[in-house]
Amino acid sequence: MRVLLAEDNVSLARATEVILTRSGFEVEVAHDGGEALELFNNGYFDVGVLDIMMPVMDGLEVLRRVRAEGNTTPVILLTAKAQVDDRIQGLDLGADDYMSKPFDARELIARIRAAARPRSGAAATISFGDLTIEADAVRLTTARGSLRVDPYEVSMVAALANAGGSAVGTEWLRGRVWGEKAIEGVVPLYAKLLNGKLEALGSTVRVEGSDEEGWRLVRPDGDGASS
Repeated sequence: MRVLLAEDNVSLARATEVILTRSGFEVEVAHDGGEALELFNNGYFDVGVLDIMMPVMDGLEVLRRVRAEGNTTPVILLTAKAQVDDRIQGLDLGADDYMSKPFDARELIARIRAAARPRSGAAATISFGDLTIEADAVRLTTARGSLRVDPYEVSMVAALANAGGSAVGTEWLRGRVWGEKAIEGVVPLYAKLLNGKLEALGSTVRVEGSDEEGWRLVRPDGDGASS
C-alpha cells in the first residue's frame, strides 16, 4: 500500500516513515505543501496523510487543490488539538479522517488501513474515458458493446483506472492484482491481452508502460485523467 506522508517536522516525519515502512507500507515523504501537491499530481497513492500546518502551502490548500482536480485518494489530516475549525473545514473539503497530534502510531496505522479499505480492490463500476469497468461482473463495456474478461484482466485495468492515469510500479501492480500468484512477465503479458480486447471493443483507452517506467491507462490525447 502506497502512502503519502506530508509533515514538515523532519524528525517526526522520519520516525513516522520508519514505523509505517515496518508495518508494510510504501511511504513517500513531503516536507511542505508544494512538494505534497507535486507528489499527488505525479504518482498514485492509496492514502495521503497531511499535516495541516506546513510551509509553502498548508494541508487544507493541498486537499482543496487535490479534490478540485478530481483526485479521490483518501486523505487523513493531522491537526493540533486546538484546530477544531480546521478539522471542520478539512472534512468539508473532502478529508476522510483526521487525527490530533501527538498521535499513537498504532492508531495511525489502523486509520490508514481503514481509509484505504474502500480502494483495496476494484470498485463495483469505474469509468475511464470511453470505457466502463464492471469489476463484479468481470466485464468491460464501451458504446460498441460489452465483453467478459479474465478476472485478473479486470482487476488490472480497474487498478490502473483507480490510479487516475498516473503511472504505478510493476511490483505494486503485481501485488495488488496477482499477489503470491504473480510470475515474472505477467504485467506486460496482461497489458498486451487487455489492449487487444480494448481494441476489439472500439475503446480509445490503452494500457501503456514498461516494467522499468511503470504502467498507466491513457487516452489518445495522452491525458491519463479519468472522466
